[in-house]
Amino acid sequence: MGKTLYIIRHSKAKDSDKGSRDIDRELTAEGLQQAARIGAYFNRKNIEIDAMLCSNATRARQSAELIADRISYNIAKIKVEEELYEASVRILENLISTFNDDWNSVAIVGHNPVLTYFVEYLTEYHFDGMEPGSVVKIASSACDWNLISQENASFEYYLSPEDLSNNNG
Repeated sequence: MGKTLYIIRHSKAKDSDKGSRDIDRELTAEGLQQAARIGAYFNRKNIEIDAMLCSNATRARQSAELIADRISYNIAKIKVEEELYEASVRILENLISTFNDDWNSVAIVGHNPVLTYFVEYLTEYHFDGMEPGSVVKIASSACDWNLISQENASFEYYLSPEDLSNNNG
């Protein structure tokens, strides 16, 4: 059985307040709705997630928790990965290679621009980039996470926040 990656950009976050840290930014009301819609989409499509990882930034954790709640994924099992906060394509690639091969479907909640760069690098599919609260599905025929590469990974779809709010996804 192949592997599936759901690359999720955290939902819309508040602007930084003067003197506050970027990592502490929380979701806006709209961002909370966006994350809930992603979870509702996964639930409606019966998408099962074996593992969920997210950045340690507040907005990414909030997004992951709302998605998990909608799909009855145990929030305590979300793996918070500090590396995802300021990740590079190489860091993402290395992280994925360490995934448990018992996992067939993994969701990663992180940040741009690296998520867009990673999708483009791995699938060779070029697009305008991931908006806050969007999802990309990548499928691979590889049976082991450490074997996923450009040769066996394919871009399946991109869902924008607008797609998710219109229930088109």
